[in-house]
Parts: sequence; structure tokens; C-alpha cells
Amino acid sequence: MEKTTIYTGVLLIVIGLSASLITGQPTAAIPAPFGILISLFGFIALKKENLKKHMIHAAVILAFLGVLATFTGVVNGLRIIAGAEVARPLAALVQTLMFVVCAGYVTAAVRSFIAARKK
Repeated sequence: MEKTTIYTGVLLIVIGLSASLITGQPTAAIPAPFGILISLFGFIALKKENLKKHMIHAAVILAFLGVLATFTGVVNGLRIIAGAEVARPLAALVQTLMFVVCAGYVTAAVRSFIAARKK
């Protein structure tokens, strides 16, 4: 899970920085701090075996908070797909991307936790 955690964080950093560069709005970079912390937790887990479990759990909690924080953006993203207009379509796209990345990571982590428990 350590490498998956790092890759997830890097993906969030790329999403945040890309959105910020495209829009010129600093708030579009919100996924980046999540990604920095998640990557940091993954890196620490990779280097410090005694902290591995704690760091991965911290990353999962942060990713879950990312899921919760982006839920309204996902609703707006679904409204766009349905043909409705929303005030900030790029924000809805960025939030939807962050939701998908964070939810995918949380799902993978929970599966990993279950597999580890069975061992």
C-alpha cells in the first residue's frame, strides 16, 4: 500500500496544480495539499516499517475526508453530465476527479486491510 499511497498523492498534486494553472485560481489547487500529505504519509510508511500501519491509516483518513469534501462537486459533475449548467464547471470537474481518486484509494486500502487481517 505504500507505493499506492505515494502514487495517489502524486496524482492529487498533479490534479491540483494543473487546475490552478488552467484557471489561475489558487483554490483550484486544493487537491495538491491533500496529495502532498498523502504522499508524505506513504513515503514515511515506505521508509519506517514501525510507522507503516499508522501512516497508511492516516493517509486513508485524509483520503476519506477528501471524499467527503468533494461530494457536492460530484453532484454538480453529475448535473453537467445530465445537461444542466453549473456556476463553475471546472471546479465540479476537479472535485469529481479528486473524489474518484480518493474513493478509489480508500477502497483499495480497505481491501488491503481486510486481506492483512485474514492473514
